[in-house]
Amino acid sequence: MTENRRLSFAPLVQEYTELLFAHLVRRVVPGPLTYGFEYEFLPSVRMTPAKVATLKRALPELGFKRQPDGTLRSLNGLDVSFEPGGQLEYGSPPLFGADEAGFAALLDHIAVTNQVLEESFGIKYQALGYRAGRTLAPLCLEGRRYQDMHNLFTDNGGRGREMMKGTASIQLHVRIRALNEMVPLFLLLQKMAHDPDFAMSASRRAIWDETEPSRCRMPEIGAPESAEVLLSHLVRHALAALDLRRRIPFAELKKHSFADFLVHLTTIFTDVRLNLKGPTFELRTMDSLPPEKFTGHWRRFVAEVEKTL
Repeated sequence: MTENRRLSFAPLVQEYTELLFAHLVRRVVPGPLTYGFEYEFLPSVRMTPAKVATLKRALPELGFKRQPDGTLRSLNGLDVSFEPGGQLEYGSPPLFGADEAGFAALLDHIAVTNQVLEESFGIKYQALGYRAGRTLAPLCLEGRRYQDMHNLFTDNGGRGREMMKGTASIQLHVRIRALNEMVPLFLLLQKMAHDPDFAMSASRRAIWDETEPSRCRMPEIGAPESAEVLLSHLVRHALAALDLRRRIPFAELKKHSFADFLVHLTTIFTDVRLNLKGPTFELRTMDSLPPEKFTGHWRRFVAEVEKTL
């Protein structure tokens, strides 16, 4: 972005930083640290919208009940959903770091569900970071956001369609329980994104680097002295990211609101991301890997966070 553009965004950066800070003040609740994960699995076959619809109809029979917001959730709080290439994604409930039994029970539940789907439908869901050959696979989700994203990634000549349909990750979350913990937590996760235990594989990193820079590249933040300064960097980065539909920086849209901006934030795919559900910071770099290998990474993630905070 040019310096003139940065200056023209300055009033909007300040306004939305203040609004985002106030939003977080209302949402942050003191208390013990809790953690969570989103765990994606790649299907062994090319999926279609019809195949995804079939699996969605089957999941309630496996104990995942439809919630008022449309999500599918089991009694233990495990969510299940689908990604644009038919990847299966499980989302954990908040977990205490010491709750190893609860964590293990969730992994068992995931393994059993995957096994039943394979036995019933012949679709093996595998813990892989990347599967080649999915660029031209069908888009399996019909939401406007996914269509706009797929169209953008089709037209820009990058590898965004592979990102959407041929990759799978484990995203690690930690709840923000106090605003004064945001900077050390963000800096820790930013460091962990380059640690061999949590970094992207070379194949996934190559895809991310050729997807859409304004949306996927980490902003240059340094060591901000406060949560407000950190948020201003995140807001500036998101304002400069292209609006999916109009394909111009979000800040240049003629009409938008803070509510629109919060939705826009959900389309930012940086290594470390602020997620307003919770709210949490999430580390998004780790490739999907088999559950028996995930446990050690989970324990280290919890230990590093608790050592820092």
